[in-house]
Amino acid sequence: MPKVSDKQARKDKVWANVQTACNKFTKCIFVNVDNVTSKQICVMRKALREIDALMVMGKNTLILAAIT
Repeated sequence: MPKVSDKQARKDKVWANVQTACNKFTKCIFVNVDNVTSKQICVMRKALREIDALMVMGKNTLILAAIT
């Protein structure tokens, strides 16, 4: 069996995270994170962890395919 590439492994991980989040949570929000610094994202992730929420990031087409 051929080894799955790193790129495909990342896509599979995001796909699984989206599927898990859709099954676990009843509400979700989609946002565009252009021009957002990594520090701001770090702060948001920390705040979301405190309220038992989850931030999943991925490319538009991959996220759209995973939720449909």
